[in-house]
Amino acid sequence: MSRSPRETRFSRRRFLATTAAALSITAALPLLQGCQQAAPTPTPAPAAKPTEVPKPAETPKPTAAPAAAASPTAAAKPTAAAQPTAAAKPTEAAKPAAAADVSDFGAKYPDDAAPKDKQYTQTAQSGKGLGWKSMDFNEMVYARAPLSDLFSEPLVRISNDYENLSGTASKWEVSKDGKTWTFYIDKGLMWSDGNELTAEDYIATFRYTADPKHSWDFVWYWDGVIKNYTEVAKGKVPSSELGVRVGGDKYQFVVETVEPTPWLPKMMLYSWPLSKAGLDKYGSGAYNTNPATCISCGPYVLEEWSPDRRFVVKANPKYTGKLKPLVNRQIVNVVSGGSDMARYQAGEVDTITVSSPADVKLITDNPDLKSQMKTAAGDFATFYLFFDVNTKPWDNMKVRQAFAKAVDREAIAKSIMGPMAKPAYSYLMPGFPDSDPEKLKSLQMFDPAKAKALLAEAGYPNGQGFPKVTLMVRGGANAMEAAVVQAAVASINQTLGVQVDMQTKDKAAFYQDVSAKPTKVPFGWISYGMDYFDATNMLGVWLTGGRHSWSNKEFDKLVKEGGRITDDPEKRSAAMKQAEKILVEEAPAIFVYHALQVQLHKPYRKGTHLGKNKYGYDGVQFGAEGTNGLGLNTLYIGKEVLTLRK
Repeated sequence: MSRSPRETRFSRRRFLATTAAALSITAALPLLQGCQQAAPTPTPAPAAKPTEVPKPAETPKPTAAPAAAASPTAAAKPTAAAQPTAAAKPTEAAKPAAAADVSDFGAKYPDDAAPKDKQYTQTAQSGKGLGWKSMDFNEMVYARAPLSDLFSEPLVRISNDYENLSGTASKWEVSKDGKTWTFYIDKGLMWSDGNELTAEDYIATFRYTADPKHSWDFVWYWDGVIKNYTEVAKGKVPSSELGVRVGGDKYQFVVETVEPTPWLPKMMLYSWPLSKAGLDKYGSGAYNTNPATCISCGPYVLEEWSPDRRFVVKANPKYTGKLKPLVNRQIVNVVSGGSDMARYQAGEVDTITVSSPADVKLITDNPDLKSQMKTAAGDFATFYLFFDVNTKPWDNMKVRQAFAKAVDREAIAKSIMGPMAKPAYSYLMPGFPDSDPEKLKSLQMFDPAKAKALLAEAGYPNGQGFPKVTLMVRGGANAMEAAVVQAAVASINQTLGVQVDMQTKDKAAFYQDVSAKPTKVPFGWISYGMDYFDATNMLGVWLTGGRHSWSNKEFDKLVKEGGRITDDPEKRSAAMKQAEKILVEEAPAIFVYHALQVQLHKPYRKGTHLGKNKYGYDGVQFGAEGTNGLGLNTLYIGKEVLTLRK
């Protein structure tokens, strides 16, 4: 993947919302001091082999919701919903349910559900400076409005345990050479304009994203992955030569890749199609920003588009997909100023994501709020200090290792991060594919004696003769991130007897300097979160010629060749784990923390998907309440809403 365009995505970390609250580093220093010891004719495809694809659950049985869910303080317990199983359809009931007992999608409400007219979600989002222009990922990514991506469904979905599941494609298969994939689209999926969803819609969508006239803002995602995608995007070949086509019939969507790409199905998490008829008629996907022209094959249609007031979607009466939502309507009010926490406490919104340490303290000090708090993995972002290994003193691995072992992550976590993050001793966050945190922990774990010994071996005993260095930090960090950076620098200075100063630079200029070849940032602070659930995405950042100056041939081989292993999952996983071990051991970066999403959910916001998954995360996991997840099948509004919602 191209690395320069990729840099634009780092500003989209939802977790890094700017806050007014600030946290003083002075509270952290006593703990630090006290712990010193311690991302145009079809040709026949080669013979293919089928891939087993688990199918997602439809509507859960009414009894599936745990009894404890009725309690405002009880968290929903994880159930087999994360391992999708067939669910009873409303028609299987002993007798037909009354209209008031079922959602607009035909899903029967649990006994503790609020009346049907209360089955809607209500949230708020600041509209300041966002310039919303799209309701669809494949129209425009960074200018998508709230409630986007509900008007179609991708080929695959993701479970609460981050497993790939069937979406509109019931199965897929790959050719023997690993370069031709066929996705089998379910029949009878209808667009609201009366057309059936077929491979032609996906073909039109992918061609549209690659069309240089479209200037899609996520084009780097498929760069070098789909055959001819790069060439089409650069205007070198027509979009008709893009490596997507119809297979044996109109329900077979065929994708040809440049190289064997075992992780392609995982990338298809973002394969929401636009309507071919809509693109032909209107010339772009902007038709979905107008209720009069909205074309949906997803569970919802656009009811209101008022960027200065609110966004509303309602149940699509012509929906024929596999999801069976319980919530009939979703509302996002556009706000300016004020506090999300204040809106939540006033009963104006159902849920918020918290990014302020001050708000987290308020929550943890309040038993009622604390009972409503959940912690999700978000996009598995890792925040880290990085070195330009081609400049002194960072060209010395012992110096880098010494600095890594001089950061007291546990003290920083205890005094600053709380539930907003967890200490990072390796790059891949626990729960992410092929992460191996426990086996790698010792490589960068805080060890003052070892840190001093390594620095002495590098020629700087007790920090003597070590040059004064400056850590470059991008502007716009939230209170917690800023405090963590200061604490990490304080820990290094105190442990090693060196002087590390800090300099903040405008965010745009900072990323430009990081991306320069050679880089203009010798020592910096940055973050990265996943684009798709495969280790090749996260580890790909460290490939030679990528984001950073570090280069290791063995690492490159393990990620590139190991990542393309298609017939031996265990061998592939072992290659990914070995690659990360090399990365952590050579320390071109000091991995400091993994960001977590602290969420508040009103007691009436129920659903088994909100319970803990097998990795211990709860709340709304990545994609869970979109059409690329399964949360819409379990989310409903409980009777408590009658007294708690404004």
